[in-house]
Amino acid sequence: MDSLVVADVLDTLGLIEPRVTVLRDAGPGNASWLVETESSQQVVLRCYHDQATLTDIAYEHSLLDRLDRGGWAVPAPLSPVVEAHSRVWCLTRYVSGQPRTSETPEQGAQRGRDLARLHVAMRELTEELGQRPGWQPQHTAPAVHEDVDWNGCVNALATVDANLATWARAAQLAAAAALDSIGAAGLPLTLIHGDFAEWNVHYDEQGNLAGVIDFALAHLDSRPYELAVARTYRSPATIDAYRKELAAHDWPLTELEDHAIPILHRAFRVGMAAWEASVGLRTGRYDLPMIERQLARSGVNRP
Repeated sequence: MDSLVVADVLDTLGLIEPRVTVLRDAGPGNASWLVETESSQQVVLRCYHDQATLTDIAYEHSLLDRLDRGGWAVPAPLSPVVEAHSRVWCLTRYVSGQPRTSETPEQGAQRGRDLARLHVAMRELTEELGQRPGWQPQHTAPAVHEDVDWNGCVNALATVDANLATWARAAQLAAAAALDSIGAAGLPLTLIHGDFAEWNVHYDEQGNLAGVIDFALAHLDSRPYELAVARTYRSPATIDAYRKELAAHDWPLTELEDHAIPILHRAFRVGMAAWEASVGLRTGRYDLPMIERQLARSGVNRP
């Protein structure tokens, strides 16, 4: 992102020549900059991805405001949103601490407990906020985004790599059949973070939770799906600690939710492949290695 564009947006927001450090500049994706004001206050300038809508952002801000008031350190909005240079921008709270680049089993267990506590905090907001506009639970469709045309995406992918398209169809059908076999339609829905992986959970130097970032994928879904997107398949300690913490809050996982965990791990990978295919359909540029990596974790062998 051009530094002059960033300076112009900050000027619009009333910040003249602050000290600015790039945190993440992801082209059409979400981008952010650490901004230090004249009073030495640290805030974050966020630029939302190029497909974000005002309705979508308003939902996210409603959730962040409520968690902020509840004592959670999250990137709550500090300014109105600004539409400039074909994108949407906002100042948000700076969340201190750092993510862990790798976890010990004990640290994985801590993240599991923290996820359970966040779920308990968001549980009471489920009915109030409802479903995020344009989203749906992973166990009800190939992708969580309602506007992903699965058949259209796979048909277009077939013109680029027919074998990958065949694999994608087989993986989706297998995941759907497995979900149907356990009665996944009965999975209870709750508000989830949507990406509670290591890189979105910050800890301080003493190892205490400092805050949680990136609620861009928060929506109503199942708790087993949250465990999938939190990449707990590689950290059994995270799942075990999550279970125990929920039980301590009198909200244990049901038998159906337990059965759904490994299946939704596979369905999540299909959903990731669906998203990448939809990007290719929209832009004409396919990340075929990424699609292959996702399908390789779907539980279905390449044809």
